[in-house]
Amino acid sequence: MMKKTLVALAATAVAGGAFAQATLTGTIAYAYSQKTLSSGATTGGLGLDTSALNFAIAEEIEGMGKLTAGFGISAGDKDAATYGRDSFLKLDMGGMGSVKWDNVYAASWLAGAVASPGSVAYCGFSKGDCASGVGMFSTFGYQDDLQYALKLSDAVSISATHTQPSTGAGGGSAAGSQYIYSGGTGTAQRYNTYSATYASGPLTITGGYRTYDGADQSTKNSNYRHRAAASFDMGVAKIGGGYEATATTYGDVTTDTVVGVSVPAGALTLSAQFGNRTISGSSTTTSDTSYSGSIYGAKYALSKRTSLDATYINTQNSGTSNASYFLTRLAHTF
Repeated sequence: MMKKTLVALAATAVAGGAFAQATLTGTIAYAYSQKTLSSGATTGGLGLDTSALNFAIAEEIEGMGKLTAGFGISAGDKDAATYGRDSFLKLDMGGMGSVKWDNVYAASWLAGAVASPGSVAYCGFSKGDCASGVGMFSTFGYQDDLQYALKLSDAVSISATHTQPSTGAGGGSAAGSQYIYSGGTGTAQRYNTYSATYASGPLTITGGYRTYDGADQSTKNSNYRHRAAASFDMGVAKIGGGYEATATTYGDVTTDTVVGVSVPAGALTLSAQFGNRTISGSSTTTSDTSYSGSIYGAKYALSKRTSLDATYINTQNSGTSNASYFLTRLAHTF
């Protein structure tokens, strides 16, 4: 940790910054993957999977609280351009709660630690997580969030988040604002999410409700969403499950559900997730459909910072169209 701190401090000093604390972490991984679509087309190959650096800083601001911030950068193949990763800025005001701004690439909420506790699968059910054309849940994409969170007790916390989708093609001067959905035209809808979480001992329960801006009744837009998830740590295994239902202005409802389990066994951790998506209430019954899928993951810790992991995903559309994805990778963090 001392080396990480010194390196990060040196980097920020060169840039003209001065921080009370700073850390530098990173990941580099190589992988083999293979994807087979429902059409039977198969692609695969071996190559660089991840090459990333993450910077984090912390500073006490007198009279306000603790400020933390972070950002990351990734590089592709040799001589390729670098690009930004998730970034955030958070002010923790103690008993008055916290305010957090971030720009992230958000996958399905059901891929989180509550609905799928302890999952070691590298990819989730989201369509853009690893293999486009295999995932069955929506890809949420790049977004800017402004969140206020408050702990009501040691076990109970609440939050309110305003989210503005963006292209992820760069920031500065609130670049995401040009992609706001408004009046039946545009590319995305802003939304507000209200959440509550109970976490005590081995049990965690969370839920929330979301409303969307610009829900034009003449166009099929998202109208509202509700969600819930729970997990329980039994020691020998972690189990969990959750659902998320989204209603549109046309009256149809998309419901996603997941149950998950993970089992640690020394250096090896195994996990499995089983998901389902149903679309019902469409204007024509032929538009109603269902998807199902399963994810199996295994992670073997070669050391504290190096691991070998594998993921297998299989999805079906109404029981007829099959798509699958396999990935194995060697990853090192520092």
